[in-house]
Amino acid sequence: MRIIDDETVRAVLNMKDCIDAMQAAYEDLGRNVAVAHPRQRYKVGTDLMTPGYMANMIAGAVPSIGVAALRYDSMIVGERLVGGKRRTEWHYPQRRSWGFVLLFSLTTGEPLACIQDFSLSSLRVGATTGIAVRALAKKDAKMLALYGSGNEAIRNLEAICAVRPIQTVKLFSPNREHRESFAAEMTKKLAVTIQPMNSSDAALEGADVVMCATNSSVPVFDGSKLRPGQLVCTIANTDHVHFRTEADEQTFLKSNLIVVNHYQTAVDNNQRELLGLMKDGRVPAEKVVELAKVLIGAAPGRSNDDEIIYYKANSGMGIQFAAACKVIYDACEKQNRGHVVPTEWFGADVGSWLDQGYLPSP
Repeated sequence: MRIIDDETVRAVLNMKDCIDAMQAAYEDLGRNVAVAHPRQRYKVGTDLMTPGYMANMIAGAVPSIGVAALRYDSMIVGERLVGGKRRTEWHYPQRRSWGFVLLFSLTTGEPLACIQDFSLSSLRVGATTGIAVRALAKKDAKMLALYGSGNEAIRNLEAICAVRPIQTVKLFSPNREHRESFAAEMTKKLAVTIQPMNSSDAALEGADVVMCATNSSVPVFDGSKLRPGQLVCTIANTDHVHFRTEADEQTFLKSNLIVVNHYQTAVDNNQRELLGLMKDGRVPAEKVVELAKVLIGAAPGRSNDDEIIYYKANSGMGIQFAAACKVIYDACEKQNRGHVVPTEWFGADVGSWLDQGYLPSP
């Protein structure tokens, strides 16, 4: 079994390969080959404004590549008011992220790897945004409105630029220093013009794609100002602990199509920002489809350049981690990277039971 750290993940997994892995995994899901289990989360304590322990568990399998994955994040999370608006913040008392993915063989059941997930997580989010933008944005999309200036914003920007001919990015983040430094750094890195804007409305105007990659728990732009042809993408969602949405009610109502990663997770996590509108009849069920079905042509995608489409990346998925971690694991096997430890450490010896003719349950 290989223990693979965050530095190694960054060295062996690039955005292009991750996009390819997400495309294949989601197509398998659309054909009912892959297995996706709804995300599970819990928090210790009921005061959301006080940082406290939260667990995040995501599982799934992609049989075509022979692996299953379990992602477990052990973290300290709390909400805070910034400028009168709620935002979700992660705290690192020991200056480390305690998240990892366990990768398993579907043939033997044995663990293949334990992979730190800090950099991996934002890569798979960005790569999934990439396949969604490739499927749903106008072919000639050139202008991007980007909300956020952190780790997720970097990876989602990178992915969108990989699948569309983006020339200009209008960036808004409430912290002026962050948005200006982000713009300078990413303009140089991606060779696109990134313009820091002083308001949310200024970023939205004229954009072909609207990407929200923030810590905000409340809407970050005015959905009533969306215009025909725009694709909106968001990554913050309600779960069993926090009520979060980067898009307002008008975004849901004005969109001709709403695409989600996994509808069952929306139900299990009570994502009422969407389900409430569906229950009230203001968002008809036929307007909500899954990305996997869009990719294989089993659900509608963009039918013309005037449609407003909303891609709500409503949950992380085990298939994302299975697919990306298989790429990482194969590269580490080939390059002999990571820390190899005895696989037997992770499994109990049941040989004596087998010798007696038993097939004992674990």
